[in-house]
Amino acid sequence: MYKLLFLLAFVTNAFSQNVKISIAAPAVLSGRKAILLTREKGFAAVVHSIKLGFDTTHLQMDRNLVPDLYQLQVSQMKGSLTFFFDSGTQVRLDTTDVSKSVVTHSKSNPEWRMYWDSIQQPSDARLNAYAVKEVRARRKNQTDSLNYWVAQQDFERQEVLSKTGKFIFDHPHSYVSLYLLKNNWYAFKNQGLFERLDPALAHHKNYKLLKEKKRVAKTSLY
Repeated sequence: MYKLLFLLAFVTNAFSQNVKISIAAPAVLSGRKAILLTREKGFAAVVHSIKLGFDTTHLQMDRNLVPDLYQLQVSQMKGSLTFFFDSGTQVRLDTTDVSKSVVTHSKSNPEWRMYWDSIQQPSDARLNAYAVKEVRARRKNQTDSLNYWVAQQDFERQEVLSKTGKFIFDHPHSYVSLYLLKNNWYAFKNQGLFERLDPALAHHKNYKLLKEKKRVAKTSLY
């Protein structure tokens, strides 16, 4: 029995690590609950619950789960914060809108903000504008205009994929690139981007997932 407990403890320690996050918030929010969620193309799963009021919160997480994209939500507060979470990340909570909170001490988050601010967010804005104009053209039965705005959306989707692929190519050492490659795998699987990634990323779940996809794809050719 004791040998079994020791073995379980050893396995748990071997595959987990002490991950730290600091959330600076006013004393009035002490005791308020915050949650960290993973983001998987719109799907969210609760990962950890955090009680505000502590300088540093220690979380036991699998070694292959960070760095990665997470979302922070705080009970009874507006907005949510999407950020790249590394162990040691510090968040200065904005008490009017959580999404405006400031993230520091995360090596990966500046790379994520660079991608989001310069590529993904502008593309989303253009797509939304084109979609609105498509709806207007459809209501007015303006066929030529309708076809134009549909084509513009298709073009924009290809453009953002092209820019995303270039980001991954230019940042082979980045966990952000690994995340983006996982989320756009079927668009990039034959472009050699996985082979370009730094092998130092190999411990991460996303790298292991893509490596398995490559193996299965190669096997299916025979």
